[in-house]
Amino acid sequence: MHTLSPTASSSLSLARGHYIYSITPSSPALFAAISSDDSLRVFDSNTLNHASVAATNIHEGVTLLKTYDAGQQLLSTAGRDGKVKLWDLRGGKSSAVLELETSQQAPVLSIACCPETNSIVAGTELTSYQATVAFWDIRSPGQTRLQYIESHSDDVTELQYHPIHKNIVLSGSTDGLVNIYNTLITDEDDALMQVVNHGSVHHAGFLDQETIYALSHDENFSIYPVTNPDEQTQGPDPVQFGDLRQPLGCEYITQLFISNQGSYIAGGNKLETRLDLVPLISTPTWRFDQENLWRLPGAHGEEVVRSVYLDGQSHTVFTCGEDGFVRAWKPEGTGQADPQSKGDVKVPRKDKKDKEKGRYKPY
Repeated sequence: MHTLSPTASSSLSLARGHYIYSITPSSPALFAAISSDDSLRVFDSNTLNHASVAATNIHEGVTLLKTYDAGQQLLSTAGRDGKVKLWDLRGGKSSAVLELETSQQAPVLSIACCPETNSIVAGTELTSYQATVAFWDIRSPGQTRLQYIESHSDDVTELQYHPIHKNIVLSGSTDGLVNIYNTLITDEDDALMQVVNHGSVHHAGFLDQETIYALSHDENFSIYPVTNPDEQTQGPDPVQFGDLRQPLGCEYITQLFISNQGSYIAGGNKLETRLDLVPLISTPTWRFDQENLWRLPGAHGEEVVRSVYLDGQSHTVFTCGEDGFVRAWKPEGTGQADPQSKGDVKVPRKDKKDKEKGRYKPY
């Protein structure tokens, strides 16, 4: 086991009672964050200081923040107002440069971006008995380019493009299904290449070109091969890990993230006030390398960690959570620890009313 030490922390000048949903790079040395006050904030990743409010009331119930392009110059957000927005924060701009809207203003629970094809795809909450996977070409934002409306029967909670083949898209839903589509095919039935029945999907995505993972809302985790409907050969069997909480010693899973450092699953324990980043390795078979996990002691106190990002260049892990703070972590001995974050940190607890107001479903 390795230990990461807290090097900086900041509330980003959020008002008491609010917390931070998600963080992502917005440009070199800058990060962006969305919060329960429906704001979009930008902060300096080196110190977590110099936070600025890029925009307020960006959605009526913001749900998502994603980087649009690899250059991290454009950001995409979505909300329960049924809108997806594209933001260009260069030059001090504070207004959305593009706005998309779902049919029936269905709340957006998942998005994925593909600058190679000028595309954004959004997954909606079940509205009027319909859950939609909607595609837009941002060069023609007035109407959707493609919609799949029959493949899921409940909230669409996850979307991701294939790492190489950008015509292939994965979706996951609380109906239990993980679907893979060939978006070059407009007919929905014919476009569906693969269906995996996993259980109510919290997160899902591609581990590599030929492998996907799925994590359910009750923390069951499995790895599945990507199958080709045109081939008759039998692929590898799924690797089913079951409920991760007991084997990983955690109470909840924040996410699985893939970086140039490898694949890690982030598991939190509120009672023991810690977060563990456990490597997921494929040799000789898929398994969690618990001997080489990275532990963040103190984490965000007794509050849930909502988002984790590993910056390979600065060797820094950034976290945000329901305590209303962003925190930076580095391997022990590489940075000056922040005394406010070190060790078994105690965070002022928010009352249940405030927490439920800020939480969106599914989570």
